[in-house]
Amino acid sequence: MPDRLRKWNKRFDTYVHRKAAERGNVLAMAGLAAMLREEGELAESEVWYRRAAAGGDRVSMTTLAHLLAERGDHDEAERWYHESAMAGDPHGMLHLGLAHERRHELDSAERWWRSAADAGDFDAMAALGHLLLARGHPGEAGEWCRSAAEAEHTGAMLDLGILLNDQGRTAEAARWWRRALDGGEPAATCLLGRQAERSGRPAEAEDWYRRGAEDHHVEAMVRLGLLLHRRGDLGEAEVWYLEAVEQGDAVALTNLGVLARHRGDDRAAAGWYRRAAERGSVPALTSLGHLAEAGGDVARAEKWFQSAAESGDVQGMLSLARLLETRGADAAAKAWLTRADNARTDSDRY
Repeated sequence: MPDRLRKWNKRFDTYVHRKAAERGNVLAMAGLAAMLREEGELAESEVWYRRAAAGGDRVSMTTLAHLLAERGDHDEAERWYHESAMAGDPHGMLHLGLAHERRHELDSAERWWRSAADAGDFDAMAALGHLLLARGHPGEAGEWCRSAAEAEHTGAMLDLGILLNDQGRTAEAARWWRRALDGGEPAATCLLGRQAERSGRPAEAEDWYRRGAEDHHVEAMVRLGLLLHRRGDLGEAEVWYLEAVEQGDAVALTNLGVLARHRGDDRAAAGWYRRAAERGSVPALTSLGHLAEAGGDVARAEKWFQSAAESGDVQGMLSLARLLETRGADAAAKAWLTRADNARTDSDRY
């Protein structure tokens, strides 16, 4: 179709929808709003979405919520997600669940995702499966993840692979991760790399991490750096850590501190560890404790270890227990050793 004719047809469609919308046709309001949004006329598009939403069109309620969220009006966006969810729109239910998740209201998130999943929304199936996996319900999580994965949801493929790998079905797990990678999910390279590493195939692990790192996946950069670091390729390890730091990764900052300390530059190491701690790296707190202890400031070291231990770092717990033992606080030391033992098993999960 010639471009001039296509433009004429588009203008005619807009004219017809506008006339019908002005006469009160709710579907025409929604259609006109969509056309205006596509043309970049967001202010007028919002006007018509509001009218269509007020007229009971649940898809317009959800789209209006999207527009509001995009411009940062999250409170009103959530109100419209709630309206669309109550009207039965699965996509509204999905996003209402996401809003609850952001506030850590996981029971409410699960309830809305379950409703959306029951209505056939694959994104909700994936979200529900992921949440159930995190909440310790692998059986039902697997069912929802498989349903979403079979509908080509790459995030669900990752979670399904994790569940299968935990069951010892490593080959099937790898197939799902490869399928996710083929679907454009670079995080699969980390899962495939970790599986290879744990199976004693470091060369294959490096290939997977390198593939993810070259695709600008931050975790893959860090894991590649760690693998190189452990085998003594410190120069290239540092290159990848620095690449990850440019994208704000706190683990890479911590590892740069480890490299600096290995070179004997404790001042540079402390700088990296502090930057990592400011970005939420708990192991960096433990590393700052080790630096303080090495410098003879045991009281400061204990404070760093205490902070790390209370934030869940196993090495922080062990280091704190060791210091407590040396000053005779045996009961407190034993309590931290017990907590460290209980926390160790979680560190092996994908």
